[in-house]
Formats: sequence, structure tokens, C-alpha cells
Amino acid sequence: MSIPRHFDLELAELKRTLAGMGDLVRQALQHGVDAILEPRVAAREEARPIEERIDALHVQLEERCHQVIALHSPIASDLRLLISSLRISSDLEQMGDLAESVCKRATFIARHQRVHNPADLPALGALVVEMARLALEAFITHDLASARQVLAEEQRCDEMTKRCYKSIQAAMSEYPSQIQEYTHLLRAVGLLEHAGDIAVSVAEEAVYVHQGRLIRHKHDEMT
Repeated sequence: MSIPRHFDLELAELKRTLAGMGDLVRQALQHGVDAILEPRVAAREEARPIEERIDALHVQLEERCHQVIALHSPIASDLRLLISSLRISSDLEQMGDLAESVCKRATFIARHQRVHNPADLPALGALVVEMARLALEAFITHDLASARQVLAEEQRCDEMTKRCYKSIQAAMSEYPSQIQEYTHLLRAVGLLEHAGDIAVSVAEEAVYVHQGRLIRHKHDEMT
């Protein structure tokens, strides 16, 4: 097998690993969303195996990227791909951590008193899961239309988060005996928003890989 051919296979395998991580992260996020909408005591324990698999893939991908860089000395677009793969792997691992933390909040609520969820929470959760899916799709398939969609949804995610915060803060005043539960719900909303922000970062990396342009904080420059 020629060296260039072997290198191409290495890159293809890295993409498959990232795609696998992405699938697990979407599962983790969906599990977190379901758990916070309908809290149950087992939510965090149920999330742990998924998180462990995400962590294992993160370590595997990071090691492989460094090996490929050391052995093949890639340049230009291939080097961008490897650098972005490292960044995205870290982003996905962090999203998995956030999803597990949402489950932790849900478990606390389930062990105490159920609370009223903000009206926007189901839509926020669904949007964050979709943003994560689209962002990785943009990176794996070169579909920059998906990246544009993620960037366009950032503001809507922020707006829904603010409405959720406002609703929870009003509930804290109305139900002071449940202040701890609402604090955990407030934190869960913030974790979901953070996951949406990370999806935006992944979409930005997709643009960097496929167009060679850094658009962080410059979304209006994307064509």
C-alpha cells in the first residue's frame, strides 16, 4: 500500500471516529433533555456509560491525530483537518460532560420536589440537539449549509435561554420552598445553552477546514 493511500485511510478513520463520537454526544444530549423534562432518580447513572464511551473515543482520537501528524507531516488542508479534529474531539467530549451534568440536576430534582418547567425548555432542548447534529454533519460531509444553519440558530438559542431564566426566576419567587430545585433547573438550562455554544464552535471549525477561513465572532463574513 502506498504512503499517500495509507494516509487517506488514516484520515477517513479519524472522520469515522468523530462521527461515532457525534452520535454518542447526540444520545447523551437527548438523554439529558429527556431527563430534565421528566426528572428521574436514575438519570445520572443511565448517562454514565455513554459519557465513558465518549471519553474513551476522545482519548483514542487525540492519540491518533498526534500519531498521524508525527508520522506523515501533513500540510495545508490535511493539517487543517487534523487540527480541527483535535479541537472538535475536545468540544464533543465537553458536550458529553454537559449532558451528564444536566442529568445530575435532573436526578437532584427527582429526589426532592418536582418543579414547573419553563414553556420554552422542550424547544430549547430540541434545538441544542439539532445544532449538535448539524454542526458535526457540516464537518464530516463538507455541507456548509448545515454550518450556516447552526450559526443562524445561535441567537434563537440565546433568546429561548433568556426566557427560560426569566420563567425560573419568577417561579423561585412564587415557590420559595423549592428554591434548591429551581436552582438546579436554572443550572440545567445554562448547561444546555453552553452545549449550543459549543455546537457553534464546531460549525466554525467546519468552515475553517473546508474554506480555510477563521470566522469566530465574524459570522457575517461567511459565504
